[in-house]
Amino acid sequence: MTSIDIRANLKPLQRAFIGLSAKQVPFATSLALNALAKGVVAQEKDEVSDTFDTPTPFTLNAFRIEVATKSRPIARVAAKDIQAEYLEPYVVGGNRSLGTKRGMLAPREITLNQYGNLAKGKLASLKGKPGVFIGKVTTRNGKVVNGVWQRPTSAARRVGNKGGKARTGLKLLIQFEDTTPVRKRFDFFGRATAYLKANAAREFDAALKRAFATAK
Repeated sequence: MTSIDIRANLKPLQRAFIGLSAKQVPFATSLALNALAKGVVAQEKDEVSDTFDTPTPFTLNAFRIEVATKSRPIARVAAKDIQAEYLEPYVVGGNRSLGTKRGMLAPREITLNQYGNLAKGKLASLKGKPGVFIGKVTTRNGKVVNGVWQRPTSAARRVGNKGGKARTGLKLLIQFEDTTPVRKRFDFFGRATAYLKANAAREFDAALKRAFATAK
């Protein structure tokens, strides 16, 4: 995912520094840029909440800051590597990321966690359960479905033979689907730009005051 470089037109700030020791200018600049970067991260976190239903803490905390310093007056906000991989299509468009998976994991008859997702490690734990297998099954209507299946227990088969409803068939726990284009858009750049326009002057003013207060 492309990052946001938070720079500044330093001319207004430099004019404001008349009478201030020159060595404080880089310090004030870095203060303002890093404060703005923190604000952008907070805005992106809100954008995650606005875009996705019940996002996980891992996704909410997707963004990192490369801080500005006195010698390098640039603060950068970007998504962390793992989150960037699956968030990028929501920013620039395209198909949902598969990562290392063979297909999208579409839960069917299986319990989900509080975020509406498969619990971490769920697929791996299912592989070791008796009666569970991964593969392709041809349904009665001739459709081939690839996924995680559970065979009925012997008791269920006996009940099914006496008239139980569909208890003798396989249960599809998780279906493997082809990736699809994202339906939502995550306004990574728009949210950041609006915040910077609204708050840059205030943050540079605060940085200026702090620089004056600490000048010797």
